[in-house]
Amino acid sequence: MSKTISFSLSTSSIQSAINELTSYIDGLKAKSQRLRELVAENIRWCAEEGFSSAVADDIYVGGTPPAPDVTVTVEDDGDVTVIIASGADAVFIEFGAGVYHNGAEGSSPHPWGSEHGFLIGEYGKGMGKRYTWALPGSTKGNPILTHGTPAAMPMYRGVEDVVQAIADFAREVFG
Repeated sequence: MSKTISFSLSTSSIQSAINELTSYIDGLKAKSQRLRELVAENIRWCAEEGFSSAVADDIYVGGTPPAPDVTVTVEDDGDVTVIIASGADAVFIEFGAGVYHNGAEGSSPHPWGSEHGFLIGEYGKGMGKRYTWALPGSTKGNPILTHGTPAAMPMYRGVEDVVQAIADFAREVFG
């Protein structure tokens, strides 16, 4: 994206060129903000889809599994845009829990898992090192057993999807 600004060496021509340049810079800033918003909204949308279709736990009492407790939001302060997944199931669905679905203890099926300290079997008194364990709140007479949570990685996959489409988004915004 380029622009040619021509002017002569007169005060009014220089001022006109400065005004034109200022307008051009403001337009670039607005388009950059729009690109950031478009990227963030697409990551949010992809992540929401991934969380809503994910399995929060693979063993349920009473049939139909509950919807995962995850909300995905976008926060923008004008300079930085952040996509946030919050809720009781967010970390488990993103990074997985338990060796049954996710591989050896101390590993991570998530490409960012080790980097951020989300390793299989490390959380919850180490129960995820087992193939099956009782959930908190269950009783000895009525245990609720689980194999854990498969790592669905909706935030990671949302970023990966948007990375594949970033050139299209840039063309859409910058023309």
